[in-house]
Amino acid sequence: MQFERLMGCTTEDLLRWLPDALGDYYGDCSLEIDGKIWLQSAHAKVRMTGFTRDDRQISLLRIPQLDLQLCFFNLTIDQVQVILERFDLYTRRGGG
Repeated sequence: MQFERLMGCTTEDLLRWLPDALGDYYGDCSLEIDGKIWLQSAHAKVRMTGFTRDDRQISLLRIPQLDLQLCFFNLTIDQVQVILERFDLYTRRGGG
């Protein structure tokens, strides 16, 4: 299964968030951004690949952008949904 997210963060931000965002699956993940391997697992259940985009600018505010693809292996649909819900909860910072 494969999903895409446009993240408003840097690679370093994502790396800081991943342990909490993936919980028990953090040890089973791999991450490659712009061709550089940041995390690697021999038998990754969660594989993330992406590339940085130009910052989005709104007036004086600059927001970094990261185009991220998440692929899941050897997991049930229910497990993937739980992982994605947790990932979105931890990575979608905002107010309201």
